[in-house]
Amino acid sequence: MPLQSPCVLALDIGSTSVRARLYDADARPVPNIAHEITRRPQPDGVEDAEQIRGLCEETITTALEAARATDPAAGQIGAVAVAMFVGNVLGVDAEGNPVTPLYTYAHVGAAPEVEELRNRLDPELTYDCTGAPFHTSYQAPRILWLRNNEPGQYSKTARWVDLGTYLYSKWFADLNVPTSYSTASWSGMLDRQNLTWYEPLLAAADINPGALPPLADYSCAMQGLAPQWAKRWPELANVPFYLAVGDGAGANVGSSCTTSGSVALTIGTTGAMRTVMKAGSPTVPRGLWSYRVDAGHELLGGAITDGGSLLDWLHSTLRLDGEHVQNEDVAAVEPDAHGLTVLPFLRGERSPGWATEATATWHGIRASTTAPEMARAALEAVTYRLALISELLDDGRPQTAGEPAEEATEIIASGTAILNLPAWLQMVADVTGKRVVTSPDRGATARGVAIMALKALGTLESLHALPAARKDTYEPDPARSDLYRRARRRHNDLYDILVQSQTNSTSN
Repeated sequence: MPLQSPCVLALDIGSTSVRARLYDADARPVPNIAHEITRRPQPDGVEDAEQIRGLCEETITTALEAARATDPAAGQIGAVAVAMFVGNVLGVDAEGNPVTPLYTYAHVGAAPEVEELRNRLDPELTYDCTGAPFHTSYQAPRILWLRNNEPGQYSKTARWVDLGTYLYSKWFADLNVPTSYSTASWSGMLDRQNLTWYEPLLAAADINPGALPPLADYSCAMQGLAPQWAKRWPELANVPFYLAVGDGAGANVGSSCTTSGSVALTIGTTGAMRTVMKAGSPTVPRGLWSYRVDAGHELLGGAITDGGSLLDWLHSTLRLDGEHVQNEDVAAVEPDAHGLTVLPFLRGERSPGWATEATATWHGIRASTTAPEMARAALEAVTYRLALISELLDDGRPQTAGEPAEEATEIIASGTAILNLPAWLQMVADVTGKRVVTSPDRGATARGVAIMALKALGTLESLHALPAARKDTYEPDPARSDLYRRARRRHNDLYDILVQSQTNSTSN
């Protein structure tokens, strides 16, 4: 089937890689026009924005070189779309140059500032207004932390921007680049009803609204590259660059999970389960968050900080053979046959408990415990946390959507970490009791932002205009589900003892 124009160049800036891929007007990848660079994220959540910028520019350049070699694709690029790991903030000076590192959701230093804001504001009202609870993964406490702990950096900062806004400010030589509602919502500072910065939170955190970017829908485009970049990327010199959106939003759209009856599961470095709904819900189910896809759609879901990163840590710590934990090793261990109970919190907990100070635990290790057993137990524990999010999504859907109850029966999975481990996909089906189906495109996030760009161009009528594509299917096994149900009770008991009780004593 011939490729349809216009094409969209999609840039996916992930926690562990930067990818560029060209898609046609039917959101099909153009063969041989793609480039990916892997990178190692910093475990403390403190990154070098200039280094990431360099990787992005190298990735785009290499993808365009491939496009030039496959004429006429290079002349058909009609837009650029960007998805990125969100929940990041960068302080820049009056000229737009970095004066702080890029702080990400993984930076946990702002726990005291979280409590400070909790005491200054109504936590429940703030949760519903912003869609986010007070937590170290969000930006208001982090900026307050910088004021309290890095006064030199703080005093030099003229504006607080996200990574996407920073990149565009350099490529377009414009210090007034907007940030999308999608990206802003992941900061925890967006008023989700009015689509403005939430002023009570800014005031409590001593943040000047004028130091934040203006807000716009993702379909607001930057156009007209600065001369340096127009020369380097002539194919993109005058095409629209749509504002960057959150990678989770892109993954849902790219997985064709854009209605309230479908749930997307993505596990890469982190993990998340999300469903798309029409905007306007007055409350957010506790334990979950509500971000934005665009002005008209909410993304209801929950996220865990340690997904594939937990496996990477295990692989490195246990010094396993090969590059990654192997599927056959995990599959060889029967469900909950290892005698272990795991709390998978290397970097604290986000959804659903939001326990900032939570740490990882392997309980029940004996001299006979093997590395595959530890890996299997870790994957099971992550899956138990995801199952809690799945249940909250089912419970919260009627309340937030204003629609009849519609429990999702199918989970659409994407993300390199889980797609490389079929045993984990089966585990998700068995633990949740829902069918798990994989997306055939491993670049679901890039495909999603390409679809969003095609909609903004007017090529597509809606985000769900293209038919859903599915690959492998994993049906739940009732016998295994029973085993996991008992194991979950043991997991929950350990969580209550080691995490919940500590959280309660701290808050009291």
